[in-house]
Amino acid sequence: MMSSKTLCYLIRFAVMATAACSLFIALFVIPSWGASIADANPEYAGWYLPWLVFIWTASLPCFAILLFIWKVSGAIKREEVFLLKTAKWIKTSAVLLFADAGFFFVGNVAFLLFQMSHPGILFLSMLGNIFAIALALLAAVLSRYITKAAELQEASEGTI
Repeated sequence: MMSSKTLCYLIRFAVMATAACSLFIALFVIPSWGASIADANPEYAGWYLPWLVFIWTASLPCFAILLFIWKVSGAIKREEVFLLKTAKWIKTSAVLLFADAGFFFVGNVAFLLFQMSHPGILFLSMLGNIFAIALALLAAVLSRYITKAAELQEASEGTI
């Protein structure tokens, strides 16, 4: 079984790797793909900036969630997982993820309605949204059970 310190470092490594990859995708891959699509199809050139701003805006909550995961990893290292503040961090992450999935869906529908997208893009975004909602549900469940565990821990400490 892994120690709390090892779990903390593994989680933090995963957070840093995810942040680095996400930044690379958001700052280099997406803009270069968009520019190459706009260059190859001049009729889409006016769509480049709105899509880029939309994708960057949709990615911001994901970076906030990574900060909360970093905090939770610190709680794991200190063996303070079953505290209300830890449950609150996880619940906030779940709410951010639910909200971001909603924002991403509505944005994709709006782009489709303004004829600035293709139905296939909406379909692919829905697959991403399903994944995000599943993760948000897992985080919400985890938050609920950590809250219950924290309350039980507080009650048992009060009776000793």
